[in-house]
Amino acid sequence: MLTSNRFTTVVTRATADRLAKAQANNPPIAKRERDRGAVVAVQTALASLNNGYMAGSEIDGYFGSRTAAAVEAFQRDYGLVADGTVGGQVLGQLDQIFAGEAARPPHGVSLHIGVDRVDPGHYGSDLALPSCVNDAREMEGIAEQLGYDTARLENDDATCANVIGFLRNAAVNLFAGDALFFTYSGHGSQVPNDSADDEPDLQDETLVLYDRMLIDDEIYAALGEFREGVRVHMVFDSCHSATAFKQIAAPDAMDMTDVIRTEFKKDAIATVKGLPTLTLRNDLDPEMKKPIAAKSLVKALDGDAPEFDKTAEPSDDEADGIGELFADLAVKTLTGAPKFVTGAQIYDNKKEVYNAVRTAVGSKELIRPACTVTALSAAMDNQTTPAGNPLSLFTFNISRSWDSGAFPGSYTEFHRSVVGRSRADATPQLTPDGSMGSQARLHERPFAF
Repeated sequence: MLTSNRFTTVVTRATADRLAKAQANNPPIAKRERDRGAVVAVQTALASLNNGYMAGSEIDGYFGSRTAAAVEAFQRDYGLVADGTVGGQVLGQLDQIFAGEAARPPHGVSLHIGVDRVDPGHYGSDLALPSCVNDAREMEGIAEQLGYDTARLENDDATCANVIGFLRNAAVNLFAGDALFFTYSGHGSQVPNDSADDEPDLQDETLVLYDRMLIDDEIYAALGEFREGVRVHMVFDSCHSATAFKQIAAPDAMDMTDVIRTEFKKDAIATVKGLPTLTLRNDLDPEMKKPIAAKSLVKALDGDAPEFDKTAEPSDDEADGIGELFADLAVKTLTGAPKFVTGAQIYDNKKEVYNAVRTAVGSKELIRPACTVTALSAAMDNQTTPAGNPLSLFTFNISRSWDSGAFPGSYTEFHRSVVGRSRADATPQLTPDGSMGSQARLHERPFAF
């Protein structure tokens, strides 16, 4: 049985099953292997052990000639049969290396940010939200399940200096095989892009921290300080968050408020109209399905024939009014208050602050990170996402999909599950970035290290 983290906690359940079969040589992992997650696990182990076998940028989940040559080189170095396939001997040797005392165990640190209110002196008001601190605590719980050393910043502690300071400290202390798990819940915004990077919508996305907006260029520059082989997992529960750390194109969004209102009103009217015939029993005489009049209840309990209440079906106007009431409640529950502020005005009022930030970032925003980055965000850049109570909708959907750690699949499958629970006007995005191996991370278990 395999015991090292890279073959147990990082892989999906299906990949773990495939590795167990390969360990029993039934069959070994070889060229044209279909389980890309299993190939990623082997490639990552070889790259972590010795860049001479395989570079981190070569991890892609495909078992071709390059991977076969790396396996052969490993087999020769460790006195194994050099056939370029991964069976019991290779997996056993790799597992022994990474589970042994000589190997440095992987380390994970996480930061969870929840901003329910901001500094009115900078923004003009406190921009209060009800659920972001709860979101941060929920995501911290997931990180603790996965074995991260966690930290949390709430409200006035969630300053730009504290966030960037944490990221820079993590960059210094994390090495290949380690991981950073970074989550944010709060307002999101956009400001005019006046910097050198090419943004198709001419906007920089921002996280609305307590003291000022943190621009995506700052985050991307900070990610550039992490070493190759470090996994960075990011979750953004905010508006315009698809590229909160970088920019990609996004299609037009839909406004679903009217759709939600129409659907729930229709359902509510149908329910109200059907109330007189509702019953828990289907085997009763139709007459017995009617409600008993209050004045004859005692007689009915004594076994006498009851008198039935002549419940009138609601009129069309009454049903329409009830339908409107339930439709309003549904819209408020499912849409909530958008986690969005207009950044342009704040930017104009504090332009000297943000110009100084961009000057400090300089050309570092253009450097592609050497680490792998996997970002899960609540909405596309031109969409908003709602807060809620007690959790924001996106964090709630993450928590339901995660299912206290029972979710068995990959990042791609996890994203699909979250999308399936989401509103059509707030489409969660899954974005890999960083080194060439970032796409391969989508075949691993979400948030793991």
